[in-house]
Amino acid sequence: MIEKKQINIDIGHRIQQSREKTGLTQEQLAEQINRTTQFISSIERGISGISIETILNICTILGVSTEWILRGLESTPSTDYIAAKLSVLSDEQLNTVNSIIDDILSLIN
Repeated sequence: MIEKKQINIDIGHRIQQSREKTGLTQEQLAEQINRTTQFISSIERGISGISIETILNICTILGVSTEWILRGLESTPSTDYIAAKLSVLSDEQLNTVNSIIDDILSLIN
């Protein structure tokens, strides 16, 4: 049996929490980072380590900070959070978001 490292268990748990909070399944997250569902499962259970590149991709998709995933430190919402959410959208989706924001701003003013 493979011995789990505590850091892998902690990171995996926070990834699982964040994924569930966003409403994504393991399969959906796996598709978005071009990995298998088994890969996500093994990460979340702390069986496997995870590369920095994959952590960055997961953080972007889940809209969480690397500080949260790596160290469990909550960060305050910021423009980085919004930028992370927007970074995974297609050009068409970004245009839609931009239009919605323009409409909201015109209502406020």
